Amino acid sequence: MAHEMITSVQNPLVKRLHQLLDRKGREEQGRFLVEGAHLVQEALKSGAEVTTILYDHDRDMDPACRRALESHPLDVHVVAASSAVLGKLSETKSPQGIVAEVKKTAADWRTWLDQKGSAVGDLLVLFLDEIQDPGNLGTILRTAEAAAIDAVVLGKGSVDVYNGKVVRATMGALFRLPVFTRSLSETASEWRADGGRLLVSSLQKESVSYDEADYSKRTAIVIGNEGRGVSQELMSEADQFVHIPICGQAESLNAAVAAGIFVFEAQRKRKDRLR
Repeated sequence: MAHEMITSVQNPLVKRLHQLLDRKGREEQGRFLVEGAHLVQEALKSGAEVTTILYDHDRDMDPACRRALESHPLDVHVVAASSAVLGKLSETKSPQGIVAEVKKTAADWRTWLDQKGSAVGDLLVLFLDEIQDPGNLGTILRTAEAAAIDAVVLGKGSVDVYNGKVVRATMGALFRLPVFTRSLSETASEWRADGGRLLVSSLQKESVSYDEADYSKRTAIVIGNEGRGVSQELMSEADQFVHIPICGQAESLNAAVAAGIFVFEAQRKRKDRLR
């Protein structure tokens, strides 16, 4: 099938999509860009609302992306473009030959919690308190999805979840894992009012080791900012403080590594309890 061809970086569509490389543009349009054959394929396969795909005319579309596009339930505007256009829409040193425009999810935390909570009592979620590094956030989301965490709540003041580096680091997990950005203090209060527990990662005097913590029932694990840790506001909401013992000389662990240790230990304990 022949597709529309765009060769100029001054094309109105290209100019509009270029704005999505900036957080302000993403917020104004309610959309974001996905770059690379793997991520475009994951977006299509996961049922994300892909609206536009541009691929390098000289390289043709990746066969796996083409197959995923054919089975995608929604109409997608497909454009063959010059390498200059793809370069204009790329954040990587070597443009990967295909980008997709995707609508942001409109999921609401309270609606999701009410629906999920009525069916599943023992929810396990992550609260992320002002995570700043895009690589950290992307890795945490990828790890959370691998550990079958029910959802992630990203506190206001964190890096944009639709930042290109974040999206690439998730390796597609962003399209399958419920992620909500909202006030964590408000969310923590609601969570506890609904019977949920808050496990806060912090080296308090009364803190217990991660492998001694109780992750049963409705539990949220709070991971703090890379520099200052968890805010005092959230610390005051804690039901239990947890930490990961450091055996060597390092003062602390990377936030993404710590989150991974917590979520897999939580799932291990929860599975053991059901045996």
